[in-house]
Amino acid sequence: MGKSDKAKAHGWDFFLSYTGADRKWAEWVAWQLEDAGYRVLIQAWDSVPGSNWMNRMQEGAAHAERTIALLSVAYLRSGYGQQEWQAAQAADPAGFARKLLPMRIEDCPRPGLLRTVVSIDLFGLPPDTAREHLLAQVRGTVSGRAKPAAAPAFPVAD
Repeated sequence: MGKSDKAKAHGWDFFLSYTGADRKWAEWVAWQLEDAGYRVLIQAWDSVPGSNWMNRMQEGAAHAERTIALLSVAYLRSGYGQQEWQAAQAADPAGFARKLLPMRIEDCPRPGLLRTVVSIDLFGLPPDTAREHLLAQVRGTVSGRAKPAAAPAFPVAD
């Protein structure tokens, strides 16, 4: 069974990598994505009593189609978070498969290799706008293109 076959068998479109301090954001993002029809592996909901949370996170990092790194200052200090986003980066170093999807939930730096990956910024937006922005950006990530729904206006000189 190939890697994409395993992802399909598990059914995860996204593995949500986050730190405990950002759990509310993680659950909000996961809910929006699942409400839109995506399958999300999130520790808060999928590490139930009796399961091994570390093995579950390894499965998500290895077999989900994409890893969402929920970026905050707390996340950037997390050793587990760093391992999870780096696994996605290593699986797709050129970014052609868009395996790593950074989402900033606060105005924080994107250090090192994170600086080179286009992120989705959710901070500072009202809830409805944040949801629309999240889903539009995710659609672009999945399809590989962010073409607008309407034709651009004819450019005129100012």
